[in-house]
Amino acid sequence: MRPLADVNRMLERLTHKRSLTLIGGAYVVAALLVAGPWIFTVLGLIGLGVTACADGCDELALFRTIVIYSSMFSLIVTSPIAFLFARHISDQLFQGKRDGIVFALACAFTIFAFTIALAVVPFYGWGATLTSAQKLAAIHNVMLIGCSWLLIPFLGVTRAYRTVLAAFALGAIAMTLLGWAIPEPSALWLLVSFNAGFAVVNAILLISIIRTFGRTNNVDASLFQLLKHKWELPAAGACYALGLWVDKVIMWVMAPSGTMEMAGVLRTMPSYDTAMFWAHLSAIPIIAVFFVHIETQYKTLSEAFYGGFRRRASLRELAQAMGRIRIFVISNLVGMFAALIIVAATMIALSFVFMHELGLRPSYMTILRTALCAIVFHTSAMFCFIFLLYFDLRKSALLIVATYFALNGILTYSLLPMGAEYYGYGTMIAAALSFLLGFGLLLKELPWLHYHAVITNNTSIQQATGKKWTLAESFIGKNLVWLHPKEPMAGKRKFSG
Repeated sequence: MRPLADVNRMLERLTHKRSLTLIGGAYVVAALLVAGPWIFTVLGLIGLGVTACADGCDELALFRTIVIYSSMFSLIVTSPIAFLFARHISDQLFQGKRDGIVFALACAFTIFAFTIALAVVPFYGWGATLTSAQKLAAIHNVMLIGCSWLLIPFLGVTRAYRTVLAAFALGAIAMTLLGWAIPEPSALWLLVSFNAGFAVVNAILLISIIRTFGRTNNVDASLFQLLKHKWELPAAGACYALGLWVDKVIMWVMAPSGTMEMAGVLRTMPSYDTAMFWAHLSAIPIIAVFFVHIETQYKTLSEAFYGGFRRRASLRELAQAMGRIRIFVISNLVGMFAALIIVAATMIALSFVFMHELGLRPSYMTILRTALCAIVFHTSAMFCFIFLLYFDLRKSALLIVATYFALNGILTYSLLPMGAEYYGYGTMIAAALSFLLGFGLLLKELPWLHYHAVITNNTSIQQATGKKWTLAESFIGKNLVWLHPKEPMAGKRKFSG
């Protein structure tokens, strides 16, 4: 299996060429790697709307609203599962164990289907005033979108980027072509076409997983202990997804004006939703730069640092490697923050020129400017979140997304009575505070990477007899003090990496 940095390094080499075509192509590929499924899904929606609704669609808004709600339900339910199972699969492959992968996939699907049945079936079945066929298609829509988002992490750990991109590209093409074939442009037939496109996506992804891991379905006993030892990962996934949607739900339900209601319970706010969509889209170029350059260079630095333990490096050598990581992380976070500010300022300027082409209205502009500022802080906070996960500091990473989720909900609700001029300010303030928290956590933890590598995240600190031992919190030279939990100091052992 190729290491993670192979693709990154190839793209980074292309960005150093003297050809503008190669440089631009490298960043386009990077953007597709980090946001390809989302981009192709949006393109499929646009293509379906163009081909099916050339003469107008009375129910196009209803169809899009159902897709928005399906995306929300899918992200909230799948994120905790994906965070947990992706880590488990990665650990299993690192240990050379492949027999339990299909079993893990089956468990992930079971948890997802059970949760969706509890949440979505009552919502559409008894809450929404849709026809029976529309309700069935809407539930099917949630299931298909969620399944694709569960399959992506299983392929991601094997670096099957091209398969994922090809699957979503073919799904978008299928949606567009089916738009010509449907008998009528109703919400039901639009949903059927969209679902058929995602069925193509899921079929390709599932076949690829079976071809990669085989059909062996051995029960993996370690899977049942996963939540106990790594509970922070699903909690972080849940907080991450809820943080992205909590402000939108509050605006849909509680905004005094500007909302749109369909089928009884499906409420949206076009002015707020459109501004947030374009704001999130604007961050993709910077995320692509992170993927091409920062992740690649960090891989090299981390190999030098963590490889030092295997080489029995001295404490001085480890401290030097750790210092290089600290300088690299802080300097690049500052650089990415500055780049995000430039992109946001550019988007604000362009939005006035291409207002109608972007589907914006004058009433949306204040929200768009606020949303772009919010994305600067939110994306920077997510970079901090990613670095903390790189260091396996799961509780610190969880604190960032949990803070954003809580503050986003509280501040959006609190500022809502102040009027439309303050729409989006709750999200912006929450993102800014979350970024400050994440940056502070990194400043705190970066000097202690050697401690976390040896003690905090060391799962093998135990005797061969099975007796658990504790480690005194001292790291002097290459000696670690080992203490039996019920006895005074039992002596010292040479640390062998």
